[in-house]
Amino acid sequence: MKYAVCALAGALVAAANTAAAHTRAIDLLDFDQASGYGPWSGVVADKHGTLFGTNSGGGNGPCDGGAGCGTIYSLKRPGTQGQPWTLDVLYDFQNQGDGWFPEAPVTLGPHGSLFGYPAAGSFGKVFQLVPANESWSYNVIYNFTNGSDGNLLDVIAPLVWSGKALYGIASGGVNGCGQEGCGSVFRLMPPPAGSGSWTEKTLFSFSGKTTGGEPSSIVAAGKTLFVATDFGSGAVVEIAPAGHGSWAETVLTRFNGGDDGNAPAHLVIAGDGTIFGTAQQSAGGGLIFELSQSNGNWTRTDIAQISYHGYGPDSLALGPDGSLIGAVEGDVDYYAGGIFRLTSSGGSWSAQQIWNFNRGPDRNPEGVVMGLHNRLYGTLNGGDSDGGAVFELK
Repeated sequence: MKYAVCALAGALVAAANTAAAHTRAIDLLDFDQASGYGPWSGVVADKHGTLFGTNSGGGNGPCDGGAGCGTIYSLKRPGTQGQPWTLDVLYDFQNQGDGWFPEAPVTLGPHGSLFGYPAAGSFGKVFQLVPANESWSYNVIYNFTNGSDGNLLDVIAPLVWSGKALYGIASGGVNGCGQEGCGSVFRLMPPPAGSGSWTEKTLFSFSGKTTGGEPSSIVAAGKTLFVATDFGSGAVVEIAPAGHGSWAETVLTRFNGGDDGNAPAHLVIAGDGTIFGTAQQSAGGGLIFELSQSNGNWTRTDIAQISYHGYGPDSLALGPDGSLIGAVEGDVDYYAGGIFRLTSSGGSWSAQQIWNFNRGPDRNPEGVVMGLHNRLYGTLNGGDSDGGAVFELK
């Protein structure tokens, strides 16, 4: 294993004041009962700059004595600078076969559609939300059975649209697997000619010690899938077609705990096929790692060690010019969390904290993504807004 670790505990502190002088964080929206509350998964941005996300509670559904079952929302940019963004609640969960309490982010699909799954409802279900004139149409495209397909009840990673299929990870007792090391990788194929039922296929089932398990994140390059797993100290594996309809696993790197990290998650894949992700460290904080391929061999390089007030990265996304951006959540009483950026020059990575939410507007960032004009957007789950908020960094 190759390492090039840059310690950031002091570097982020030193850079915070400089970065803050050139950055401003603003609250675009404070959620309430009607729009939903508890935006645990951040947002995604489409090519027009519209933001989409889920709220785990609120809305007009009957859950928790009328407190709401959660919502899916959009936030549209204003046509005139300085005007407020426009919030639309695209769907209110009702706990009537549609599920409830969505916590995972939505995934952008073709023709402006959204895919995702609620945190509760039988053994999990995958939905498609399709724009139709001035409204949106909600359809459950697959119900998990907790059989050979596993379940979605312990998964919060986004689905992946690649090629003409939807891919995801499931947890639970697949094929008689015990309580540890379970899980699977699945594919959902749309019906031919756009009518009929979606078809689910379990591509690979984890079985514990030999194959790892407990998948936490998935990305795709065509039909080749890369999955982070939590079983043991965790690993990153490749799941790829092996002929005759079967799929095979190749372990790209294993984590050994301690300073080497554990529980890899939040995988992202760059245009050149390089994979980046996060891992936690037992002493506090965590790592950003890189997986690169040369002549068929994969090499892991730990490019940054992030430990700010003892907290490590809890999200990662691709930024402009090959940079990486991420969030550190923090807590309510001591450290409100922050946003960092990693940039590479000459093969060496450097890090900078670009915002510390002790400066406001709220606290506890749940993720960050790049939108139009290289602006950063995410959600907050603490502070003055009890229901959470959407923020912009510019």
